[in-house]
Amino acid sequence: MEKEIGTNGSRKKGSHLDMERYEEEMSWEERAARVHRERDPVYQVSTLQALVMGNFYGSAAIEHVLEHGDTGLGTFHAVAGELVVIDGHAYRILGDGRAVEAKPHDTTPFASVAYLTDRAYRIKLGRVPSLDVLRDVLDERVELLGVNNMYLVRIDGYFRRVAARTELSQQEPFLPFAEVLKTDERRFAFEEVAGSLVCFYFPPYLDGVNTPGWHFHFIDAVRQHGGHVFGLCMEHGIVRMQKSDRFIMDLPHNDAFQDARLENASKDDIRQIEQGE
Repeated sequence: MEKEIGTNGSRKKGSHLDMERYEEEMSWEERAARVHRERDPVYQVSTLQALVMGNFYGSAAIEHVLEHGDTGLGTFHAVAGELVVIDGHAYRILGDGRAVEAKPHDTTPFASVAYLTDRAYRIKLGRVPSLDVLRDVLDERVELLGVNNMYLVRIDGYFRRVAARTELSQQEPFLPFAEVLKTDERRFAFEEVAGSLVCFYFPPYLDGVNTPGWHFHFIDAVRQHGGHVFGLCMEHGIVRMQKSDRFIMDLPHNDAFQDARLENASKDDIRQIEQGE
């Protein structure tokens, strides 16, 4: 059953008696499926450290990633565009900001996905003037729900402006991501647009495995434009926020990953890459 969080942090729940009756009517198979669904993990391909250091080799097919979640974000082999996963479809953001649906056999060197279920909390938001303010609003909910879990968030709304970016495809030998951004980052702004933010929160103790804090991607309502978000002004939106206490990660098998000293990944580079600083 879907839950709601009001602006005061209170939770609204359905009738406990109704829920008991519903569970009594469920078959064993339905109960098992429900338990599995409610325990759906965050699934990740590789680590952010590896991506930051230039391991851009695709190690998982998009069709495989979509078996683990219907909502998420990441990039593609050779960082050939940002990845947005929404409603069970994967989109590649091209150098001009256009979105095209990814092919099943396209590969990703880094992606995070999960299933957005009916367990997600709902939050109605009014005007949000900046990405920093949105982070603060979401952080307040994390404080209420538990700071050491992961969270998948989808925000459907109307945006006055979204500042976003993507990257151009790279050639081997791959450079560190921060160097790629100096020459092959492409930025653009979308104005007066309806669309969706796909966001993940990872707690600080997973720093390096993923971004500590929030990571935002955007795609418009008609699935034609999008990108990695580093600024926005939202007029209004509906937040669906799902807490996760399970994490599965598939590590690459390529030699570049096996030999990498991931502990040397620069935290400043990670901040630059994720926040556009």
